[in-house]
Amino acid sequence: MDLRSASHIVLDQMLFVLDQIKKEDYSRIIPSLSASVGQHVRHILEFYICLFDGIQSGTVNYDQRNRDSHIENDKVYAINLISEIKEKINIVVENVEITLSIRYGEISDSSIDIETNFKRELAYNIEHSIHHLAIIKSVFREKYDYVSLPDNFGIASSTVRYMKENQS
Repeated sequence: MDLRSASHIVLDQMLFVLDQIKKEDYSRIIPSLSASVGQHVRHILEFYICLFDGIQSGTVNYDQRNRDSHIENDKVYAINLISEIKEKINIVVENVEITLSIRYGEISDSSIDIETNFKRELAYNIEHSIHHLAIIKSVFREKYDYVSLPDNFGIASSTVRYMKENQS
């Protein structure tokens, strides 16, 4: 499977659950997470947005996300944004070289620049998305059990393969 397909699978899983979750539950803060499902969705989608901004500018910086409350409070807006992101993934035809700019530490003024590319960062976004879907999976099970979860929701593909190989 290629990276585009893998990314689409993760984004389609998000669409599947967003179609089901009630509007008020999407933006409701879950005390055990100190966040809402919508905030996790926003966080995931803004990383993709940063990647596409980075393709345009030559530098991707995940620290400089917009933190757009519209995404975390309006599930229809988030659904439309997911569709746009899927289209953008399909449009990129070359493995564009970009620079990843990151800063570590709370007060660090200096950034670290790392040469990377679209495919590497798309792979990172897939893994990052799965990680956050795993976090919100527990919310669906505990609080919003009316939401049907797709198979392997929030589970890394390496774990799925391992489970299948060791099912005997």
